[in-house]
Amino acid sequence: MRGTRPESLGVLFGAVLYSAVLFGTPLAAQEVKAGGQITFGDDADFGIGPRAQMSLPWIGRGIRVAASFDYFFPDSGLGDPGGDYDYRELNLNVLGDLSFPDVTNLVPYIGGGMNLAWESVPADGVEVTAERLFGMNLVAGFRFPLVGFTPFVEARYELEGGRQLLVAGGILLP
Repeated sequence: MRGTRPESLGVLFGAVLYSAVLFGTPLAAQEVKAGGQITFGDDADFGIGPRAQMSLPWIGRGIRVAASFDYFFPDSGLGDPGGDYDYRELNLNVLGDLSFPDVTNLVPYIGGGMNLAWESVPADGVEVTAERLFGMNLVAGFRFPLVGFTPFVEARYELEGGRQLLVAGGILLP
């Protein structure tokens, strides 16, 4: 039996998502937000990066896809003055709001998706990519819709890939 490579799954997932967006609700009817986030990981330390999300109203109310890129600044402990250990992640998650009618301005959500993590370790002053890791995410968080911007806080647990617990917070602009 032939195994499936992680890259093949990523391409398949991307093609399905692209087709769904292309043939779903017109882009003008979909809400798109972009902003930034700060992330803390139990292995990767502190990271920053951009985040974008787009609502998918043709699937259901409160469903959206969120993409983020985090550049982390871990302490390598390598003692190499010519460089440091670099760790980066690309995440693509589908998120869904949980409905609590009595609560205003606090929207809990859950979801899941994929992550691609890679690290670079310097060798003789030249950066060498050591490993690329493909995995899945489980996500839970809260967003606080306000006029003009939307702050959020979420926890992301990575199965395979980066294999860590991350806590992120940030702001999305309309």
